[in-house]
Amino acid sequence: MPKILKKIISYLKDYVIHELKPWYLLSILIFLFVYVFLEYYFHCTYWLDLKYHDSFSDLLIQFIIYLIPFAIGFLLYSFHYKDWRNWQSSLFWFLLFFAPFVFSLRSFINFFSEDIYSFLPSGRTAYFYFRCLAVVIRDLALLIPLYVYWQIKDKGKMPLYGFTLKNFDTKPYLMMLGLMIPLVVLASYQSDFLSQYPKGFHLGPLSMDNSEDQIYFFIYELFYGFDFIFIEYFFRGFLLLAFFRHFGWSCLLPMACFYVAIHFGKPLGETVSSFFGGTILGILAIRTGSIAGGIIVHMGVAWLMEYTALLQNMF
Repeated sequence: MPKILKKIISYLKDYVIHELKPWYLLSILIFLFVYVFLEYYFHCTYWLDLKYHDSFSDLLIQFIIYLIPFAIGFLLYSFHYKDWRNWQSSLFWFLLFFAPFVFSLRSFINFFSEDIYSFLPSGRTAYFYFRCLAVVIRDLALLIPLYVYWQIKDKGKMPLYGFTLKNFDTKPYLMMLGLMIPLVVLASYQSDFLSQYPKGFHLGPLSMDNSEDQIYFFIYELFYGFDFIFIEYFFRGFLLLAFFRHFGWSCLLPMACFYVAIHFGKPLGETVSSFFGGTILGILAIRTGSIAGGIIVHMGVAWLMEYTALLQNMF
């Protein structure tokens, strides 16, 4: 076994043995089971969107959906570890609400963009360029407020939330990505998977026999992959590296719970697996101080899902 892979496995073992209490993990899993069940069985988010469909309500709904698992994760940690110091910190309270608000703003921009598009020139070309621009805008909604916070609080103490290649090795992450290939291929045969992917087809009815449509699809895929850099920047960067400096390992599973919530509306298997994938990438981000590996895995899996779904649609 390569030395770097042994080191990564040791990071995971150290967390499980020295930091993780089994009853804490069990309580997190029970909470997530209930939370995910309520969403997928009763379609709570969809119902709320229909009932309270206005700009402020959409933003508030997203904020609450993200805040609940994030806060519950910290509450369960404090209960099982008998450690309530986080809740006595004004910085903790600020970050507890600031983080879900920033991501809900990103989600709100993504949903609201369709309303904006109704005022633009019609046609698929205009829609294609608008969707690419929407990706950039929603990523800026993450980048800018977290960059400002980093400038004020963490500059000089750490790189910009994991944007570093110091002591970084790509090999173990490529191996992790390779292990995902058969799972993604298997998932591509499921109807709920094909109803969501490839995202590029959401630009409109595309035909891969049409050279112009092919250009639209592959350019959009570049923007779609670019999006995952900022997902890692937020979840494995800000939610872990900014929090860990002040609150230690208590931030890991709350981050993973939050991460599950952003997958609502996606295939159930993807939502469930996001907890475990997010936790593993989180441990590695904390121990290495870098999100580069998470970007490789996350972006790679996203494109694997896109292109396996594309092949299923073509043949």
